[in-house]
Amino acid sequence: MTQTSKFDKVVDSRPPTSGRLSRPQFLAWLTAFVGWVFDYYEIALMTFLIVPIAVEFSLDVGQTALLLSMQLLGIAVGGVLFGYLGDRIGRRRVLIITIALFGAFTLARAFAPSYEILLIFGVVAAIGLGGEFGVGQSLVSEVVPTDKRGRWGAALYSGAGIGLAGAALVGGLLLPVIGWRWVFAISCFPVLLALVARFTVPESEEWEKVTDGGVRAKTDWALIWSAKFLKPLFLSIFACSLSFFGFYGIASFLPTYLITVQGFSFSKAAWYSVIVGIAITLGSIVSGWAADRVGRRVAWTIWGCFATIGCLVLGVLFQSAVISLWSLAAVFLTYFGTSGAALFGVVFAEQFPTRVRSLGVGAALQIGRGLSFFPPLIAAAVYPVYGYSPLAFGAAILFALLAIMGWVFKEGKGRPLEEIEADFAPASKPQTANLARGVE
Repeated sequence: MTQTSKFDKVVDSRPPTSGRLSRPQFLAWLTAFVGWVFDYYEIALMTFLIVPIAVEFSLDVGQTALLLSMQLLGIAVGGVLFGYLGDRIGRRRVLIITIALFGAFTLARAFAPSYEILLIFGVVAAIGLGGEFGVGQSLVSEVVPTDKRGRWGAALYSGAGIGLAGAALVGGLLLPVIGWRWVFAISCFPVLLALVARFTVPESEEWEKVTDGGVRAKTDWALIWSAKFLKPLFLSIFACSLSFFGFYGIASFLPTYLITVQGFSFSKAAWYSVIVGIAITLGSIVSGWAADRVGRRVAWTIWGCFATIGCLVLGVLFQSAVISLWSLAAVFLTYFGTSGAALFGVVFAEQFPTRVRSLGVGAALQIGRGLSFFPPLIAAAVYPVYGYSPLAFGAAILFALLAIMGWVFKEGKGRPLEEIEADFAPASKPQTANLARGVE
């Protein structure tokens, strides 16, 4: 008989096909959302902090880019490791572990005595950060109503926009006043508060169905090494790579470009990043609504086109020495389009069954982001010689390819989780011999 804790009793055994979110369902969404906020807050904050960090430790451009790239690599490791553990020991437990790991090593970086130690602490923090997405997205997909799975799943990514805007304000306004070490120290406290919220979230009973007594699930290695799992996994990784190569290619050096080339102050450059955050927040919410209305694949293509057009316009405008208000509009359109990544979690969760969903979703997104280890390094080589515009034009090509890729995935609009599970059910044994005997 399945055992349940006091946290688990408040969640229905399966999500309804329609209706409003219950309080436990909303808490599950909210805590996963908080994780997304600090995920992108951390990444964006580093694009500001690397400027004074580079000065203090006398870093060259390559060492500066390595701080960003190794962080992305750590995120990939965390996505696979904790994605697996999310399927093995439960969504809630892994959420708690990952947020605690990230919080502890964010604080530790405030006391880093050298560049090498700072790099190591950053990688460990990133491993914790990378583990959050797969389990959070899986939990939300398993508890929200079927007809609202798109909007609530995509709304998680709006936390990325809030995180980016928050990082811009902290990096642009607080950083010049208190220094980069105190920024790290302050940044750990909201994460520790989020840890408390993790304990209020019930476990997914969809996951408990595939466990031994609601405590631990067996790993279905046969499924993991089969084409049924590997095909959607590799397609998902490729889609993420296209998106994040484009995103990090243009985002990594945007504050540096505005400050060092255009002569912006930290606070003025921060407002461009605030526009980025607002665009991603709005784009994520609207894309999820569109996914529930017109389908995942159509919404995916539309947002890919937004990002493509935005990058082309941005590349043209940034060839000028003067940054106008039109460039703000181009920045908004570009990042409104990049928020199509909000649909990744929704679409990927609908490609995998419960017993491997956390691994599939977490590994796909975070390996895709981990492969983005390369864009900051490429940008560091291209940017000093050719300027910012080639980065934007290159990103436009990637987003155009991404817009087409949405059609390789199964459409999940309106599909109950039971139908997704049926796609992965073992094939029934042929009954030819029995039927023959019956005829005889």
